[in-house]
Amino acid sequence: MQTVIKKPMQVYTLFRRQRDVLVLFLLALTLYSVFRFEFLLWNWSQYRNSSWSDVLWAFFVGLRFDLSANCYLALPLFLLALIPWPSRLWPRLVFCLFFVLQLPLMILNTVDIEFINFVGRRFTKQSLFILNEATGKVSDLVGTYALVLILQIFLFALFFWLAWRKINKVSDKGLPQEAKKSSNQPIRILFVFLFLIFYVMGSRGGVQKKPISFVDANVFSAPVMNSLVLNTSFTILKSFTKDRVAREKFFAQKNEFLPYLNGSITNDSLLEGRRATRPQNVVILIMESFSLEYMGKVNGVKGYTPFLDELSSRPESLFFKNGIANSRRSIEGIAAVITGIPALMSEPFISSEFTANYFIGLGSYVVPLKYHTSFFHGGMNGTMHFDSFMKSAGIENYFGSKEFPDQNQNDGTWGIFDEPFFQFYAKKISEFNQPFVSAFFSLSSHHPYKVPEQYKDKFPQGPLEILPSIGYADFSLKKFFEEAEKQSWYKDTLFIITADHTQKSYLPNYENEISKWKVPVIFFHPHYKWPKVDTDQIVQHIDILPSILDFMGIKPKEEILLGRSVFIPGDRTATTFVEGRYMLIAKDYFLDWSVGQDFHMFDFADVNQQKEILEPTERRKELIQRLKASVQYFNEGMWDNRLYYPTAR
Repeated sequence: MQTVIKKPMQVYTLFRRQRDVLVLFLLALTLYSVFRFEFLLWNWSQYRNSSWSDVLWAFFVGLRFDLSANCYLALPLFLLALIPWPSRLWPRLVFCLFFVLQLPLMILNTVDIEFINFVGRRFTKQSLFILNEATGKVSDLVGTYALVLILQIFLFALFFWLAWRKINKVSDKGLPQEAKKSSNQPIRILFVFLFLIFYVMGSRGGVQKKPISFVDANVFSAPVMNSLVLNTSFTILKSFTKDRVAREKFFAQKNEFLPYLNGSITNDSLLEGRRATRPQNVVILIMESFSLEYMGKVNGVKGYTPFLDELSSRPESLFFKNGIANSRRSIEGIAAVITGIPALMSEPFISSEFTANYFIGLGSYVVPLKYHTSFFHGGMNGTMHFDSFMKSAGIENYFGSKEFPDQNQNDGTWGIFDEPFFQFYAKKISEFNQPFVSAFFSLSSHHPYKVPEQYKDKFPQGPLEILPSIGYADFSLKKFFEEAEKQSWYKDTLFIITADHTQKSYLPNYENEISKWKVPVIFFHPHYKWPKVDTDQIVQHIDILPSILDFMGIKPKEEILLGRSVFIPGDRTATTFVEGRYMLIAKDYFLDWSVGQDFHMFDFADVNQQKEILEPTERRKELIQRLKASVQYFNEGMWDNRLYYPTAR
């Protein structure tokens, strides 16, 4: 009788804990589908034009990435299950480990529901810098997203309650001592072998040659759909093992790809013989989240930036209607404007290992010519490493909230409200010796989009919560110009106004991939007659630095060939990047490409990518070469510390 009972007990004891861990694994997989559904609902405005078949396919393909992420997370649990732990210790131990492994990533999956609207990509290791920036702002974030937080807390509580019940449902209590200690070595070895096969296949995402990565999620032509395929746990975990910059090599020699770069065009500048006879000041105004979409006249709507609309229409302005941001994050946008370095890698240049590379910022060009240099940002000193980065870029003076005299003007979240800080800015630069080069980065149109109490009802509401703060920032910009016009330096100053990146969309014709990069780029000078410049050309952030140098008549000994002065005519393109996916934007066409996959080409007017151009035309071949050249030039420049050409080092 004893022998009959013993064998079932041996097998049951051997597989019980592994089976329970497998149940936890399946429970976690289910939760990730719930996260994907929440992601879809919260960002429905971006998906409402997608077909249901595409949405369902995204959910199905996404299971592959959910499986991969959870295989990595479940590995410690499966290994733990192979060890003969005491019965009472086992449930507590496995639950605690499960809780510690899953909860942080569950929280990041929740954060990503909204965070993707700020950066256009899923959370990665490189995005963790934002957690430092959020210090002291938790109460505002909780207040803004209270409803979703309450729902998520309930979901998390339900999830871990079910997990705890499952772990405690079956225990070793009451089993004979000899059954607990017994083992069946051949079956155990077979189980471990089968588990390893399952784990390797699951974590790799299949049996293909290479483990799945970000690029394998690119199953749709629209990146927003591919974001639905991914989950944040996968992108976080994968970013720890993924090279920041791939060592791609599409051309054997440098002289093969240099002719395809924007900076290789050596036409004469339209400014030759027309430059000012005395040194000019330069003021760069970078407006937080000022998407081109929020302007009125250019879009044929009322808009939320009446002053910027008026300024861009003046004859003293050059308004480039096809302005392209080189990034979706402030930390990257500032670097692109100040140094001419685009965001063509996952990690921001400012916080990457490559920031130790040789590079030349705007200040480094003008300080030897006796220019005063400064950077103003109303945020806390140290925000996004701007203060230390500006020193590396040759900007000698940094002014943050610490230097502002009245802390009663602090918004309580990010820093000083725009209007008082703009006025502070106008006063300070009036104290500087001329000529000067100065940059200002606004703040109030950043989440949680606070507006001072006295202006609560002054600016129009709209379909997006950011819009009143856009109106306030535009009003602050107007007040700055009113003050600047009174100053002696105003008539000898070039003003450049742009945005660091775009934000959420509400106009139907902006719900596409190109529009996620469209920002205003305006050159304004109150007393300079501009030559005839093509204002419909593609202009990107990294064109601003060489344009300033061209305006000043500075001919650098070495330069980054990815950008070019807007005053040098010729064909030009802009290149953008999000997690392994590139887009090259020209005036007539644009390319969509993930390395290792096919190129997809569309007419520039076909922003919704409805009809792909497949004919192997000469223009298609040229644009493909231009994109490959940009990628290889940037990647080699980062790895080899030779971004400038010809190098003077």
